[in-house]
Formats: sequence, C-alpha cells, structure tokens
Amino acid sequence: MRRPASLALATALLASVAVVPALVAGPAQASTAHRCTVTLSTTKPKQYSSTTVRVSHVGARAKVTVQAKYKTTTNTKHATATSTGRATVTYSISGATVGRKVPVSVTATSGRSTWTCSTSFTPQHR
Repeated sequence: MRRPASLALATALLASVAVVPALVAGPAQASTAHRCTVTLSTTKPKQYSSTTVRVSHVGARAKVTVQAKYKTTTNTKHATATSTGRATVTYSISGATVGRKVPVSVTATSGRSTWTCSTSFTPQHR
C-alpha cells in the first residue's frame, strides 16, 4: 500500500522539527566554581595606614575583583592574576570606623571558571 504524498511530507517535516532544537541549543556548558586563598598583610591595620590583600590559587591571568565593605561604602578594586595565579591590591584604611570589622570578598574569573574566597580586617586607633 502506498502512502499519500501529503502524509510522507508531514512525516518528514515533523522529523526535521524534532532535530532542529537539539542542533540549535547544543549541550549546556556549566561553569566551574573553585575556592581561592586570600591573606592580608595585617588584619588589624591602624587608621591612615594600609593593608595589602594577597590572592592566590586562581587561574593564570584571571580577572580578580576585591571588595571591602565598610560601614557606609563598598570599595572595589580590580587586578589581573600573574601566570602563577596570584594577585595583590592595597587598601588605604584612612578614617575607617575603629573596631568595626570590614568584610573582604574576592572573586576571580577566567573563561568558565570562577574562584571565590573571603576574609576581613578590623581598623584600630593609630
């Protein structure tokens, strides 16, 4: 028994529609999350001094963002990691509130990989 031409055409169209979304969407590309390491030159800097934030264990030449969240403002700094996955930024403490902990968060990205770590410092009287 022969199929009508319209039925064969409909079957071919349905088969092509089912394949197209898989070709367009492609496989999902997940990002990879990692932990980095962050240390400070001093965790109790005096007012009007500075503290250096040292980041390590991130990807080579990763883009690094460091945020220090003070009482009334967030100070964001950027750096690029070295070929060995290290970066540094320095924060001037100025007149930051004495005794109030300042959380420091670090995010580094390279391609689909992201590294995060955090620490804090507490300003002291000079």
